[in-house]
Amino acid sequence: MPTDVVKLGNDLELDRVAYELRRSGRALKLERIPMEILLLLIERKGQLVSREDIIEKIWGKDVFLDTDHSINSAIRKIRQVLKDDPEKPTFIQTVTGKGYRFICPVPVHAPAPVNQAMDLERDPEPVKLITQVEANEAVFVPPLPARQFRTLRWIAAVAALAVFLAAGIYLLRVRTRSPSAVPPHRAMLAVLPFANLSSDPEQEYFSDGLTEETITDLGEINPDQLGVIARTSSASYKRTTKTVAQIGRELGVDYVLEGSVRREGGVARVSAQLIQVKDQVHLWAHNYDREPGGDLALQDELGRAIAQQVQVQLTPSYGSRSVNKYAPNPEAYELYLKGRFCMNKRTIPEIEKGTGYFQESIQKDPGFALAYAGLADSYLAHAITSPADFDPKAKAAASRALELDDGLAEAHAALGAVKADFEYDWPGAERELKRAIELNPNYADGHFRYAWSYLTPLGKSNQAIIEMKKALELDPFSRMDNTVLGCVYFYGRKNEQALQQFENAIQLNPDFFVTYYHLAWLYADQGRYQDAISALTKGRLAAGDQRVKDALSQEVALRKAFAAGGGKGFWQQIQSQEGSAVGEFGNAQVYARLGDEEKALKELERNYEERFPLATLVNVDPASDSLRSDPRFKELIRRMGMTLQLNPQ
Repeated sequence: MPTDVVKLGNDLELDRVAYELRRSGRALKLERIPMEILLLLIERKGQLVSREDIIEKIWGKDVFLDTDHSINSAIRKIRQVLKDDPEKPTFIQTVTGKGYRFICPVPVHAPAPVNQAMDLERDPEPVKLITQVEANEAVFVPPLPARQFRTLRWIAAVAALAVFLAAGIYLLRVRTRSPSAVPPHRAMLAVLPFANLSSDPEQEYFSDGLTEETITDLGEINPDQLGVIARTSSASYKRTTKTVAQIGRELGVDYVLEGSVRREGGVARVSAQLIQVKDQVHLWAHNYDREPGGDLALQDELGRAIAQQVQVQLTPSYGSRSVNKYAPNPEAYELYLKGRFCMNKRTIPEIEKGTGYFQESIQKDPGFALAYAGLADSYLAHAITSPADFDPKAKAAASRALELDDGLAEAHAALGAVKADFEYDWPGAERELKRAIELNPNYADGHFRYAWSYLTPLGKSNQAIIEMKKALELDPFSRMDNTVLGCVYFYGRKNEQALQQFENAIQLNPDFFVTYYHLAWLYADQGRYQDAISALTKGRLAAGDQRVKDALSQEVALRKAFAAGGGKGFWQQIQSQEGSAVGEFGNAQVYARLGDEEKALKELERNYEERFPLATLVNVDPASDSLRSDPRFKELIRRMGMTLQLNPQ
């Protein structure tokens, strides 16, 4: 009879039943993949275990992931927790180019084979949960042992749900694929806003926070095979009466997740169901009851346990995903959710409230990485109107988040934006923005910032278009993303595509004033001044601030000026309308169009010194074409760390 506890030296032991590695009785943290590899090596103690054997045992033969990187990472983690020196190993010996050997003496009785590490027979009467994956076929999923289930906190349901759904979708696609078939297209999933069924409307932030966490967790699991629609697009279906079929067509998704949250009497119940769009078949449904409190990092533990029970091996992006981002302080986490709830409203007052919540969250738990990432995003929003005040704060918050947890895509993207927009550190910006996308390819803002802050200013319009289309695939209803794709076309001198995209953006979001401003830029560049006046006026009327009062009178003045003086009259009247806000025509653009190079260059210099939000676009802006041969313009471009674009494409 094999022993359940394996002794590894004087103070280390591995408990198969508890699935736990301990030192002097204290549990050590070791993730699932490293744990299973360790069990495999111990089972074959003294024998060479090839990398091929590890891949087959841990992931199976039909695998689409970077297993070499995963094995190296897992062995490194095992050595770290065992305090094993790879140069003078006590436990694991590397056989270069071949594999690994466990060299520490262990008792004669070895653990059971690794593919049964989670011995499900320990639960004598499992309650079976059926997930439909094909007609007339089901996967049976026993629950966690009751003693483990009772210790988990309510919010563990979010990651569990994410893993379960991704696993089910992955299993469905694998089962229906022949061995010789071409890998299928990436499945797309929309997580609809969780309905707040609590009697307290103040709990709305809570249900919205769970929605966002579910989207984030799903997005990090298997991005090569599962795309997840971003929150800003899925949020448009809050309290919708549309059918799943309609939503599926509008978002272009294969699956829809619906859910609800009820918090009453100290208990939270999370209910969810997964629906296949093409036939509205309910593939899966489940309820989770949790009492508030406890360790939020258990999300990761529960997610891995469910994945093991359905016997689907997830990609390394889940096995190695961040767990430090979850606050051990429930109050800090709740404040973070409130901060994101306010930030998602995208208004200045709400952004200010969100900033306050993030700061309170950090006060509750100074080690909470996600709160710093949220704070960085809020500072970036403020930096649009005051870059010198808020970009350095955004950098400090993002840097602190990454000191605490280098695996946060949000923090890398925020830091990359600061490096591009404020510091003109293009290599640094590229490194951070690419890292954000690498960590989470389903992070729409990562693709957006890479395209807009880095690729577009450097004249790499074709790459920028590709990245913006990726962002829109994940966030098809985003007002800003739809507008910025039009801008990328415009700065790439693709005016027909730019016009079509701006029109599409206005059709989707007719009240978004920024789109009208950029459309006015396009019309003016084409000499279509009457259309430019109409677009500019619509933008001013949609802005909802002090610009509304003067919008109609300014329109009349512009039309009179154009009638009297043509294009020059138009630009002179624009120049006389003081107080233009960010997004309207900039002074440097106006002076350049008027042929006043001295004033245009002076304004560009001021934009550079003050880090004006759109200053980095000077090298691709059509308004700058008349200035490109001036040595002062060339010197400005050099100081901004860019190469002069003689013929921007």
